[in-house]
Amino acid sequence: MKVKKAEKLMEKGKAALAAEDFQTAAEAFAGALKLEDSTPARNNLAFALFMGGEPRRALEVLEPLLSPENGSSQANPFTFALAARIHCSLGQEDLARHRLQHAVRRFDEGLAALRGTARMQDLYSFREYTVTIMRAAGDLRDHRLVFDLYRRWEPHHVSWENSYLAAVACFNMGRYKRAASLWSSIAHVHLLFSGMEQVASLLERGAVPPFEMGYELYSMEKIQKMLEDAAAKEEARRRCMEDGFFRITMLAWILEEGSSKSARETLYNLVCYGGEWGEKLGRQVLDGSGFSLPIKMAAANALMKMGVLREGEPVPMVIDGKQQLVQVKNISVVLEPDEELDEVVRRAIALRDQGQIEEATSLLRNLYQQEKFYPPAMMTLANLLRQQGELEEALQIMEVLEEMAPEEPVVLFNLAALMLQMNKPERARDYLDRIDPGKTTEEFRSKLEELEKEIENAEEVFYLLSEPERLMQSFMEEQRREIEEKHLPVDAPLSRGLKNMPAGWLEGACRGYGLEPAPRRQEREKQLLEFLSSRENLAKAVEELDGEERELLGYLLRQGGWSRLNAVTRKFGAMDGDGFYWEELEPESPLGILWSRALVMVGRTNLGGRRCKIVTIPLELREPLEEILSGSTG
Repeated sequence: MKVKKAEKLMEKGKAALAAEDFQTAAEAFAGALKLEDSTPARNNLAFALFMGGEPRRALEVLEPLLSPENGSSQANPFTFALAARIHCSLGQEDLARHRLQHAVRRFDEGLAALRGTARMQDLYSFREYTVTIMRAAGDLRDHRLVFDLYRRWEPHHVSWENSYLAAVACFNMGRYKRAASLWSSIAHVHLLFSGMEQVASLLERGAVPPFEMGYELYSMEKIQKMLEDAAAKEEARRRCMEDGFFRITMLAWILEEGSSKSARETLYNLVCYGGEWGEKLGRQVLDGSGFSLPIKMAAANALMKMGVLREGEPVPMVIDGKQQLVQVKNISVVLEPDEELDEVVRRAIALRDQGQIEEATSLLRNLYQQEKFYPPAMMTLANLLRQQGELEEALQIMEVLEEMAPEEPVVLFNLAALMLQMNKPERARDYLDRIDPGKTTEEFRSKLEELEKEIENAEEVFYLLSEPERLMQSFMEEQRREIEEKHLPVDAPLSRGLKNMPAGWLEGACRGYGLEPAPRRQEREKQLLEFLSSRENLAKAVEELDGEERELLGYLLRQGGWSRLNAVTRKFGAMDGDGFYWEELEPESPLGILWSRALVMVGRTNLGGRRCKIVTIPLELREPLEEILSGSTG
């Protein structure tokens, strides 16, 4: 009876943990522990207390399992890893490292003992300990150890969290390409990981200054609370902008939102309240070619607020790939009717009706020079800019108008029309749906109906245009997978691997090595055989590889020259998105790049009576590659 009641309390505690209700979880686990003193009950109670902010009580709960008197016989890898995290939170780093070493050793010993004897469920549960052990290393900020543990136990990962933690470690070590690859592999879990992948790629290109992030994955509720606190207090705002996880989340948001008002505000806050890093970010945004003018203006305004740039002086920034000086001005908004300004609008409309669009535009732009923002004039100016294709400038004006009058039907109508012109039918639909027809005239409702038909037509065209692209990408991926299905021995020579490669790939490989492709595929195979048989050529080929591609080669060599494909893709990312026509568009994944250069081959072979996909280095290239790689890292 006691056992069943204890089991029910354990289930209740686990449910409360999942809901992050740590107090309820602790109460349930404490009740279970009273009924049955077991390692799982102590581990879970200690974890609930630790997560609830009571590390010393958590350590007291674990002490009987860690006591030398019983030789720690009851402690499992989770016990030691949790103890390491608790010691770390108490500032006891030496003890934390000692416990972490025990966790790693106990996991390896337990895994060896369970192999071949445990039920699949037992083995699966045991493998889950890898996450907590990696988290303990993360708490110590030992990024190298986190990544080493990821690679050490890669075949045993059962959670996407392993890849996430490894990605954070790579990010913090400056290995942004690898971090991007790891986040890409779990993008299906949460949209945020796709954004993190893009941010890592920005850092790889040097478009954003480096920063470190913590290993804790914030919930959306926590991020929302941080945003609310930041909006209320300046000190909270500074704390947010100095938080690494918050930074990468906000940068991902900016990439998603483009030049929208919220993106500009987010960038402004990151720069203005991000300390020294924020100042560097602002300068790199101004100097970078991958940011829009509205985002650059937000950075410039933030740098002026900080006193880094002087108000009234031209701001140097890169626009369309060229260094330019841009004058930033603060313009006053005129909300009351103004007869003088109304006359300017009437003259501009008259010029427009006479076909003198540029003259009308120039007339209204002069108001900017007078530092006045008069809504009727700016609405007219935005529409004139739309007529001339100056859509980004028109959007900036319309977003200011939207901020001033977010529910005004005329503003929303013009924004919808502008989005339609910018080939963004989904956003056009959003603006149109915000208009309340009951607040409009019959004539205006007629215009709404016309605009809705245009949006419907654009949505249909947009779908038809995007569908073939998706179908083509799917077709190319399928073609590449057909090549992956070809038979390939694990110790295949280069000549055998080349025969599996499509003619176009051979052409691309020849061009990549500076060879003029022969007209016949057999001759191309001979070209590549002769080229890669030269140790000097092979050394140059390795020299041109990225660090991650060299690391993949080293990994395969340590495995004896080949490995199962699934082990490689877990470690270095899949070839998804690499397409097929490599002679025209080179692959981007490390594996795809090596295959396209004939340094590795992918195919199927028989292993233990089963057909498995493998990645193999051509037999005759293994020894010279090992010597070359040893020399490059020695």
